[in-house]
Amino acid sequence: MHSLFTNFKSENMKTNILIVAFATLLLGFSSCKKDENEPKLQGVNASKTSDIKKGEPVNFTFSQAPETSPVQWSVLPGDDAQINASGNTASILFSNPGAYTVKAIYGALNGSVDVIVDDSVYNPGGGDTPVYESLTGDQIFITVSRIDSMGISGLDFHYITEKKYDCLNHTLLFGNEFNGQDLKVVFNAVFIPSDEYCTPGEDYASSGTAWYPIEDGSHSFEVFLDGNTYTGSFVKSGSTYTFNWPYNSGVTITPLVIN
Repeated sequence: MHSLFTNFKSENMKTNILIVAFATLLLGFSSCKKDENEPKLQGVNASKTSDIKKGEPVNFTFSQAPETSPVQWSVLPGDDAQINASGNTASILFSNPGAYTVKAIYGALNGSVDVIVDDSVYNPGGGDTPVYESLTGDQIFITVSRIDSMGISGLDFHYITEKKYDCLNHTLLFGNEFNGQDLKVVFNAVFIPSDEYCTPGEDYASSGTAWYPIEDGSHSFEVFLDGNTYTGSFVKSGSTYTFNWPYNSGVTITPLVIN
């Protein structure tokens, strides 16, 4: 009797072990399937994430994307940030103190990093205080071109002012506010470095935004400049983009159709 009970107990334990092993295998398989279908989250490297001063350039790198790839960079909130993007890197200046999230997207890869900006003004080496010159009375000319990479299409927006500003190394400050597949660009000011760090001369202020990828359909596009909001839209159909932009001053866009 003891032998039969022992055998029964032993067989029971083997059955339980098999059930547990099978359940573990199913759980692992389910987790693997879930991970394969989810976006791949990656980190963004920053030259610094705290003790950042207003107007101080901070360098960000999304190393998972190829160096020359058109990474889509954005900052939340975006009103007070200037993004100067180049492939998988971006130099960003913040014009107001606060907490910001810097995001990078390239295809199925996306990453982010949080930074803190304090209330002091960036002034390397001391000396005079830099200037944030208003864009009052200025206009912005936007030139749009198409980006095609890995079978995915997007747009590159290039901005340039009508007025010229002191110092060849000035910076046009603006923010990108993405809302799903819509975009609002907010122009804030021109950052002009102090005299000892100024490259003599004057030139137009310019910068740009890479928006990638863009889905087929209708998209809102707004620009805020000098207290005015300019509202338009565009439709993407395959590789063709058609803009509806009713303004011929203040903020202009060319071309209105991109094939």
